[in-house]
Amino acid sequence: MPARVYLIEIAPRSVEGIQKVWGLEGERRHRDYFSASLHETRGIRNDMMQGLEALEKALYCWEDALTAFSSSLNNGTLALPSKADAAFTHDVQELLDMGYQIQNHAELLFIDQHSVLFRNEDEESIDSHKPSNIGSRISGKDKADAASSPESFESARDGVADLREFEEFSEFFPHFEKQKLYHAALKQHEDKSIQCRRLHTELVKCGSDVEYLAKVHCLRQAYTQLFTIPSTTEWIADIGRQIISDLIMYADRDPKDYLIHYERMLEFLQEPNNHKIMEEELTARGVKCMNFYDVLIDFILLDAFEEVEKPPSSIKAILQNRWISASFRETAIGTAVWSVLVGKRQMLKYDKGFLAHFYSIFKQISPVLVWGFLGPEGSLRSTCHYFRDQVIEFLVDIFNFFKVRYTTIDNLAEDILREMKGRVENINQRLSLEGC
Repeated sequence: MPARVYLIEIAPRSVEGIQKVWGLEGERRHRDYFSASLHETRGIRNDMMQGLEALEKALYCWEDALTAFSSSLNNGTLALPSKADAAFTHDVQELLDMGYQIQNHAELLFIDQHSVLFRNEDEESIDSHKPSNIGSRISGKDKADAASSPESFESARDGVADLREFEEFSEFFPHFEKQKLYHAALKQHEDKSIQCRRLHTELVKCGSDVEYLAKVHCLRQAYTQLFTIPSTTEWIADIGRQIISDLIMYADRDPKDYLIHYERMLEFLQEPNNHKIMEEELTARGVKCMNFYDVLIDFILLDAFEEVEKPPSSIKAILQNRWISASFRETAIGTAVWSVLVGKRQMLKYDKGFLAHFYSIFKQISPVLVWGFLGPEGSLRSTCHYFRDQVIEFLVDIFNFFKVRYTTIDNLAEDILREMKGRVENINQRLSLEGC
């Protein structure tokens, strides 16, 4: 006897009984359908995770290859024409950039909390006709425009995913599961929110603002740890003194005044009574944490790189005036920069505070940077761009799970110091090869 006839025979001979039996059978079919659907979805997830893992490995290998190629050029082991070297390096970097974009897009599709792969079945019928918002969520321009707004931090906080959603993918990303310091930072951001002056998510190639903020929290702890080691503190101070003075000498200028003001800044920082003044000044400028990353990297270096590419109109007018000689334009730029800094210094609350010392140092460096980045093509320009590229590449590396360990504060601090020393060595080699 067919199953359906048998079920009807044993059920009450009423419409209600028949409907009940059919309802139970429908529920069973419904469960079987979604069980099969869930199994199929997990299979799809596994395939997608394997593909994403392969992409990550490919990017890691290409990064190493590009680093090795660049190092071989510096060591003189390859004899390709310089234009060919530059073109090849540029093409590989473009390949990496495209790979990062694909990686970010794939992460949004496959492991983001809003992915359809993590959506409950009950939500599917409601959301099935909604358009995807992937494009708007990965738009770099939109992120840049809203980088400093309070709303951006709120949206970043809302985007924190439940880490339990990723447990089934731990076999595909074993390195991610070990990043306990990073996971603790995610929890910190979810509970209390992590803030910073500006979001540099795209610059350091993070997949989301949440990832950037969590890693910033980890980096702050690691840098604090580094500065508890006297030898490391001394090495970092020496590097700041040596590299910038070498760059000034490379531009055929005397670094004497820079060294004087640099030493005065170190003396200011070593006095505990000055820390309150420094915190007051920098907090007013939006700095959220008195840390090496927030002050030197974010507030000083990254802002300086942006400012030299977007100089005031007075400096831009000098650069664009082709009727005067290059040497006169260089001198005029120095005068214009100094006048701008004098105006800024007059607005300061403390004439011997942190910002006053900073402006004194910047007065010696900025003419070199402006002329180096925006002046005529030449060795100074290429060297200044190389210096900036090394700083940016260092930042990309310390925000990369494959380059540094976000496992413990000690491990991360150790890896950051290693990456710093590698970049410093590259810059020193470049300056020495150029005859500095």
